[in-house]
Amino acid sequence: MPTRRPPAAKAVSRSPVAPPAPAAGPAFVPVRTRRAFESVCDQIRLQVADGSLRAGQRLPPEKDLAEQFGVGRIVVREALRSLEVAGVVQSRPGLNGGVFITSGGSDGVTQAVRDMVALGQIPTDHVTEARIELTCVAIRLACRRATPAELDAIDADIDYHAELFRQGRGSRNTHKLGEFYRLLARATHNEVIVMLVDALSEIVRTMLARIDPQPRADIVAVRRKVLRLVRAGDADRACATMSLHFKHLNDYLEAQQKARAAEAADVAPARPTRRARP
Repeated sequence: MPTRRPPAAKAVSRSPVAPPAPAAGPAFVPVRTRRAFESVCDQIRLQVADGSLRAGQRLPPEKDLAEQFGVGRIVVREALRSLEVAGVVQSRPGLNGGVFITSGGSDGVTQAVRDMVALGQIPTDHVTEARIELTCVAIRLACRRATPAELDAIDADIDYHAELFRQGRGSRNTHKLGEFYRLLARATHNEVIVMLVDALSEIVRTMLARIDPQPRADIVAVRRKVLRLVRAGDADRACATMSLHFKHLNDYLEAQQKARAAEAADVAPARPTRRARP
């Protein structure tokens, strides 16, 4: 009986080793929710938190993001606008512009406290009280530590917003409106105070912007008075001026929130009465 020969081994083609794939960018998954822009925001925030997106990194173009998330470009645009208001990203114009992740700061603190306020876990007057106390600490330290250059920077910021108001362009819908408090906090030379003052002022600004995008007409005068008192080293009067301004803002915010809640209750459709079964 003839001996069967084993089948010949197939020749294995040896192709050159492929070069390593380039580092992958942020990977997003399609979202399927009624408020899709919130899911877009959450995914970007999550990748910032875990380090997948780093400070200074540019996000993919709007069209590419829309394809990755499986949503329309309008949804992506709304999400990026929301993230920019929150200070998570920054939009830069020009040839080398785009949307970039901002460099650190108080974003985590801001978002956590904002969420708790939105859920009713923290009353708005508690936020105002904390803001008053912390800003007064910043004022007292700035009276002792601020350099002439730092005070001049605050003065220039006030002039900038005064000109915007003169042109009818003053708005709460800009992250720059809180620069006054950030510069004041930086004059303390204490980074923790900078972070906390920035977080609280941003929370209140966004809460007010949802109700009325136009700031109070006296905001420039209040800031000029506070700066004048800080330059004079009069921390007590500067604190009193700032505290009164914050209390007026809090009263306005609470009154508007109650009015909106009452209006929503008036227009809510009545729930149908269920008939008892015979």
